[in-house]
Amino acid sequence: MAKHRFKITPFTNKTGSKAFRVSGTLDGKTVRKNFKTRDAAVAFRQELDIEYLKDESEGQTVWTTLTHDQNREAIAAVNLLKRSGSTKPLTFAVRFFLDHYKEAAESMSVAEAVTKYTDEKSKEFDRGLISRRQERAIRIEMDKFSSYFGERIVGEIQADEIREYLDAPLGRSKAVPSLKTWNNRRGYLSTFFKFCLSKKYVAEDIILEVPKFKVKKARGTADTLSAEEATDFMEWLETYKGPQNKDGTFWGKPGCMVPYYALTLFAGIRPDWKDGEIKKLQAKDFRFDTGVIIIEPEASKVNEKRTIKMQPNLVKWLEKYPIEEYPIIPTRRFRDLWVDVREQRKLTHDVMRHTFISMTVGAFRSVGDASLQAGNSEAVIRKHYLDLKSVEEADAFWKIVPKGETLPELEKKDGRYVVTKKP
Repeated sequence: MAKHRFKITPFTNKTGSKAFRVSGTLDGKTVRKNFKTRDAAVAFRQELDIEYLKDESEGQTVWTTLTHDQNREAIAAVNLLKRSGSTKPLTFAVRFFLDHYKEAAESMSVAEAVTKYTDEKSKEFDRGLISRRQERAIRIEMDKFSSYFGERIVGEIQADEIREYLDAPLGRSKAVPSLKTWNNRRGYLSTFFKFCLSKKYVAEDIILEVPKFKVKKARGTADTLSAEEATDFMEWLETYKGPQNKDGTFWGKPGCMVPYYALTLFAGIRPDWKDGEIKKLQAKDFRFDTGVIIIEPEASKVNEKRTIKMQPNLVKWLEKYPIEEYPIIPTRRFRDLWVDVREQRKLTHDVMRHTFISMTVGAFRSVGDASLQAGNSEAVIRKHYLDLKSVEEADAFWKIVPKGETLPELEKKDGRYVVTKKP
């Protein structure tokens, strides 16, 4: 979309009524005129565009069936082609226009378009098509976009303005956003403008003119706990009751956080307690008769069913702290307890899951089996988790049990520990 020489800017009069101002430069003179309606402003801008372009050609006398106004527009159109460097004739440009142009809604503001778009995304979330995290991220970006461009007409936003918007520091930071952040936000805007194009709020997708940067991934070794650190953490967790209230009571009871952390550490369940797998787990998903946990597609991050093997030590934890008595996500003050545990033990977001994957690979030496249980690709497992843990440390990890509990003599078979059969 060509950038207009003359700009239309909506504003509010002192009386409170909306108006539209056309501004620019013609023949070295500043043009500035206000209109009550956008249609009137667009018509005036078109007159100015033609006036500017017609002066670029040398005049000559020719016989024509065109009216005076049509002749002026034809001259302006030819000048546009010349300025763009095109050698195509005017008839080609008109034919292309008729085949591809879609009339855009001239009066749709950014705020209005954003509202309609976020309403559409809310419906997709209600239907389970996108996650809460996705819906929230889209809404946050769209709120910023709407606040930045205000009452501007969405069809008049230019690609260079989008680039300026993406380059602007976020929040209180004065730093230019990283290339990864740029790409992520560009992705949200790309989807938004495709929506606008489908609704004819815009004539074309200007995000195609906004660059997407190639970012070299620098992910390295995953952050994990050692077997000794995991043992110390689970022993501490059995006594953890949370902070104390003024009346002497505690936020929780000893062991209240054990099921949540046992499942993230010894089963690799994704830890997002707001919308993720751990929240969607139900009692029926624990199959103690076959020794597995079923992650249904609607609970899985990647929308695929997977089966996790319950190792004997995890069974011990779930037997001592049954989820019927110790809910995976306690309804009372869980977020506060979760934050307190992370702060006290200096835990990173996915350290439990990372530890599960690395200990699974370390114990059973099977990238494929770890991939199936964790729901990651084999390439990711091989790149970030292979050879992080020795067999000896992994065996020690899978023997971590609650205080007072013991495991029988075990051997490995088909990716799990089983009771050793005596001769």
